Amino acid sequence: MAQFEREFSNFPNQKITKHNFKNIDDSIADVINQINTLRAQGLFNQAARLIQNNSDILSQYVADAVTFRTWEEEIYNTQVYAKQKQQSIYFDDVEPDCIDGDVWLGGDA
Repeated sequence: MAQFEREFSNFPNQKITKHNFKNIDDSIADVINQINTLRAQGLFNQAARLIQNNSDILSQYVADAVTFRTWEEEIYNTQVYAKQKQQSIYFDDVEPDCIDGDVWLGGDA
């Protein structure tokens, strides 16, 4: 049986982490444009400093490596969890006695 990854994810012992990223807007566009300009010029250290100095604001708009590792582990843990559980799917007009995790498809449309 596969083991759950625990470095970035606590699923299924805790809910999956929800990230509420914002769309880039005028309030952050100048900083992002500066970062992109510095990177295009090969000034990676200056771009990194700008990112670090604005990390509190940028974290609302840009997914970093930690976020990607969290998503990756939570997807993996979800797959492991799903393979370990048996789920019943009911196709009845009236909802049957389901247990947590079962699926009922039916009823009046």
